[in-house]
Amino acid sequence: MILRNRLLALLIRLTIFVVYAVSFGPYLAEFTSGWAGLGHFCVEIGIVGMVMMALEIVFNLIDLIRHGVFGVPAGPYMPIGLMANVFCVLAGTIYLTYLLPGGFAPVGTFAIVFNSALIVGPLVDWLLLEEKGTVRYAHVFNGMLFPILYHVFGYFRTLIWDQTPFYGTQMYAFPFLDYHNPHIVAASFAFFGIILAALLLSVFLNDVFAGKFASLKDEE
Repeated sequence: MILRNRLLALLIRLTIFVVYAVSFGPYLAEFTSGWAGLGHFCVEIGIVGMVMMALEIVFNLIDLIRHGVFGVPAGPYMPIGLMANVFCVLAGTIYLTYLLPGGFAPVGTFAIVFNSALIVGPLVDWLLLEEKGTVRYAHVFNGMLFPILYHVFGYFRTLIWDQTPFYGTQMYAFPFLDYHNPHIVAASFAFFGIILAALLLSVFLNDVFAGKFASLKDEE
């Protein structure tokens, strides 16, 4: 069920955005350089998450001014918004469960806060404030464009900036995507497979929360 209070929705989104904004700068500063950090998968996804949340705040505020406190708050265009949410949750999860324990990414407090917010923020926004049931499975293939482009970027980055590690001596955003590794093809398929599965699952859950399957059962 969507929260039908535009003022409360605005406060929730502002809180999420403030956490992003306060922690992002110190997190980025922990990389080898600012430019190296901006090339990291988790950082790029974090920027997408911040931009999406900023736009939602603007739309929410306009909706609040025009239509009052009570009612469904304005949200993102869900074929894009849902994909962005999934990438944020994936980026934060990979950071906390793989990159951080392995020493492959910044370990400071702000890095942990920012990546934790990438999980909690989008989930709260999706569960409480965003419309459900408007995303089709075909949109998933549009969502796969970003990881494909990032994969291409990751390959050429090590050829062009071969002396610029992301963090410490880490040359790759994800160590398993080491392009000199003989198992890179298998690792690439696994990388794309996990993202594709997450996107498909998000569309399915979006339909579940929209009650689509319940309505089909009633029709039978």
